Amino acid sequence: MQHRSTPLKPTLALTATLWALSCVYLATPSGASPLQDSPADLEAILMERVEAASQMEAEELWSAAQNLSSLVGDEIGAPFDAAVERSLRALKADLDAGETTLGRGALLLVATRFLGDDPDLELCANTLLPLVRSRNPDLIAATAELVEGSDLNLAESDARESLARALITAAQNANYAPSLRVTCATAAHGVGLGKQIPKARAVLYDFLGSADAQLKAEGALALAHLGIVEDVPGVTGELERLAALPGDRGRLAAAYLKQVQIRRHKETELRRARDVASDLASGGSVGSDLGRIERLIQLVQEAHIDGTEVTRAELIEAAADGLLRSMDRHSSYFSPEAFKKFELDLEAEYGGIGAYVGLDRDDGLFTITRPIYSGPAYKAGLYTDDKIVRLGDWPTVGEPVNDVIKRLKGKPGTSVKLYIWRRGMDAGLIERPTEDMAVVIERAQITVPPVHAQMLPGGIGLVELTTFSRVASQELASAIKELKADGMRGLILDLRGNTGGLLTEARNVGDLFLDKGKVVVSTKSRVYRPRTFSTVRGAIIPDDMPMVTLINRFSASASEIVSGALQDHGRSKLIGQRSFGKGSVQNLIRLPGEADDEFADENGNRRHDEWETITKDYDGDGEFDYAPRIKLTIEQYLLPTGRSIHRKVDEEGNITSAGGVEPDETVAPMRRESWRLVEMRKLQDTRKLRDWARDRFAENQEAFSKLALCDMDDTAAYSGFDELYAGLDTILSENDVRFLLRIEVRRLVQDAQGHAFPLGDFQEDSQLQAAVHSILADLGETADSLVAYGRTFDEIGDDGLVLGLSSPMNLRSEDLDQALALIAEAGGADELITRQKLRELTDLIRSMKKN
Repeated sequence: MQHRSTPLKPTLALTATLWALSCVYLATPSGASPLQDSPADLEAILMERVEAASQMEAEELWSAAQNLSSLVGDEIGAPFDAAVERSLRALKADLDAGETTLGRGALLLVATRFLGDDPDLELCANTLLPLVRSRNPDLIAATAELVEGSDLNLAESDARESLARALITAAQNANYAPSLRVTCATAAHGVGLGKQIPKARAVLYDFLGSADAQLKAEGALALAHLGIVEDVPGVTGELERLAALPGDRGRLAAAYLKQVQIRRHKETELRRARDVASDLASGGSVGSDLGRIERLIQLVQEAHIDGTEVTRAELIEAAADGLLRSMDRHSSYFSPEAFKKFELDLEAEYGGIGAYVGLDRDDGLFTITRPIYSGPAYKAGLYTDDKIVRLGDWPTVGEPVNDVIKRLKGKPGTSVKLYIWRRGMDAGLIERPTEDMAVVIERAQITVPPVHAQMLPGGIGLVELTTFSRVASQELASAIKELKADGMRGLILDLRGNTGGLLTEARNVGDLFLDKGKVVVSTKSRVYRPRTFSTVRGAIIPDDMPMVTLINRFSASASEIVSGALQDHGRSKLIGQRSFGKGSVQNLIRLPGEADDEFADENGNRRHDEWETITKDYDGDGEFDYAPRIKLTIEQYLLPTGRSIHRKVDEEGNITSAGGVEPDETVAPMRRESWRLVEMRKLQDTRKLRDWARDRFAENQEAFSKLALCDMDDTAAYSGFDELYAGLDTILSENDVRFLLRIEVRRLVQDAQGHAFPLGDFQEDSQLQAAVHSILADLGETADSLVAYGRTFDEIGDDGLVLGLSSPMNLRSEDLDQALALIAEAGGADELITRQKLRELTDLIRSMKKN
C-alpha cells in the first residue's frame, strides 16, 4: 500500500468537532486525582493523530488506535468515548459530501471507538459506508479489514444491510485486485444479513472454482477463515495442497486444517459434557436456576476460546456485576480490590507525602504534577515537575506508577527518603543519584483538598468544590469565612466537573447557604421510608449577598442536589450548562455471608490504613482484604419542589427524559479552534515557555504573582516578551503565547504561595465571566467599571468562540481560521512550505483579521 501524498484538509465541521474532542485544560487540573494523570494530554494526542491519519497505512492506523485506547483510564473512559462519537458524526457529514481525504481519520476514530465501551455501532457502520463506496482501493481495503474484525454484526439491520451491499459491490468488481475482492467478500459475510451472506459466499466460490491456482488458493483460504471448510467441496483438498507448500500460505493452510481437527475434538467433548449435565439435571442435582449458572461456567471454561484464561471466581464476579447492571447503570458489583480503591477515593484521606503524581509523558519519569500544599512534601521543598528517581535504595525509573505510590504511602510519623532530580541537572544523575539530591520526608495523614478559593476583583469570592468527600462542607465553610473576612461582597460557587459524593455532605453544603429548616433533598424508595434532609444550622453568608452557582454537563449527583436546592429556594442563580442527570441513591451493601479481614484500628478512623496490623487474615495472603460490596440503587432523590432530575434511558439506550438541573442562564464554555489547540500543544511540548518562566521567577516573583491574578491580556506586562516571541518557531499569535505563558506563571506562583488557584480563571472562562456580570449587576455595578474585567472580558458566541473579529473583502472569520488550520498542517513534519513563507502567510492573514 502506498502512502497518500495529499495532506489532510480539515473542513469547518471537522475543525469544530476536533475542538469538541479536545476540550482540554492546558494546565494541570487542580482537582485531578493524586493517583492519575489528567486526561487532557490524551485528547490533545487524539487530535494530532486524527490530523496525521492521512499519512498512515492500515497497520499504522490500528496501532495508533490501540495506543490511544490504552492511555484512557476508567475515570475518563465514558467522556472520551462520547467525544470520539461526536467527531465521527461531524466526519460523516464531510464524508457524505465526498471529502474522501478524511477517510483515514474516520478509520482511526472508528477503530478507537471499537476499543471503548458500548460503541454506537450504527454510527460506526454509517461512517464507514462512504469509504467503501469511495472507489479508492487502498481506502476500501482498510475499511473492509476494520469491518471484518469488528462487532458490526450486532448493529441494526438497516446499517448492516447497507454496509454489506456496498462491500459485495466492491467484491464483485473485476477491476479490483483479487486480494481486495476477497477481503470485501469476507467482511460482507461477517456483517451481512441473510440475503447478503450467499452473495458474499458466491464471490469466494468463484475464486475457489477458478482455473488460476492463485485465485483458487485465495478462495480456499478465505472460506477457511470464515470456518467454511468441511461444508464446501474442494476447500479441504485445496488446503491440503497448500499445506504441502513452503511459505506463509502453506503454514496458514496447515493451521486451518489443525483448527478443523481441534474443532472436531471439542465438539466431542461438548457432547459428553452435555450428556453429563443432562444426567445431573434429571437427577435433581443441578436442576435449579443456579444450576444454569453452574452449567454456563462449565461451558465457558471448557469451550470458550479464552476459557482457560479466566478463573471460576472471575466468572462469578462478572455474572454478579451483569445481574446488577441489568437493573440500572448505577448498580454494580465491587470486587474486594475495586472496593478498596473506591473507599480511598471517597474518604479523601491517606498516609503519605501529599502530592499529585504521575509519569511525565515527555521523559517517562515519576513526577510530582503538583504538591498538596498542606502536606509534608511541599513543606520539605518539593514542587511541581520535581522527579522522584529513587525511594531509599529502590529506583523508580521504569516501575509501574501504582508500585511507586504504594511505597510512598505508609503510617503517619514514619519517614521515607526520596532522591529528587530537576530539569537542568546532569541526566546521568537520574540513574545514579547522589546524596545531595536526597530529601527525607515524614509521612502524615493526608487530606486531599476538595476546595480551592480566590478573591476576584471587586470583592467577588470564587470557591471551587471538586468533590463531596467527608471533609467537603468543613473545608468549604472555612474558605468562605476567610473570604468574608477579606471583604467578600458576592459569592460564586463552582460545581463544574464535580461528579458528586456523599449524600450527607450535599445536605451539609446546602446548610451553608440556606436558612435553618429548609429542605435540601428528599428521597423515595420501594422498601425504605421516605427521608428528608433539611438544613440544621443556618447560612453562613447573609441572605442579601449575591450568589451564583456554576454547573456544567459533568456536574452530577450531589452537585445537582445542591445546585437544584439553591435554585428551588431562590438563593442562587445557576449559570452554565444542564447538569448530568443522576437522581438516584445507591447503598453500599456488604455481600451477605462475607466478612472483611480484621485489623487493629490504631488511629480510630474505623477503616484500615496500610500501616495498621492485620489481626485476622481469612485467606492468609498477608494483605488486608475487604469483602465484596454491592452498590445497589435503593432510592430516588427529589429536589425541594418535588422535581426529579434523573435522566431516563430506554432499553435501547435512547434518552427519554433529559433530566439534570437546567441553569437559569445557559452559557457555553469558552473554546479555541482545533488548529490553534494543536499549535499550543506543540509549543508547550517544547518546554520553552516553562523554562523561560522558571528561569526568571526568582527575580520577578512579585510581578509574576500579580500577573497570575490578572495580566490585563497585555503581552507588555511580561518583561522580555518580545524577545521570547521572536525566538519561538510558532504561528500562534502573541496573545496565544501570552495565554500559555500565564499558565506557566500561575503554576510557579501556586507553588510559591502554597495554595492552588481554582480551575476557573476569569480572564479565560466565559461561564465565570457571566457569573461575575450577574454578581455585579445585583450590586448595581458593571464589569466595565473594574479595569481587570473591562480589559479582559470577551464577547462570546453561543458556540463558545470569541466574537468581534471582522475581515475585509467580505471574508468570514471562520474562513480565515480554516486557512490558518491548513497552514498549521502544512508546517508539520512534511514541511510542504518553508517556515519563512509560512510565517509571512500567517502574518498576512492575521493582519487581515485585525482590519
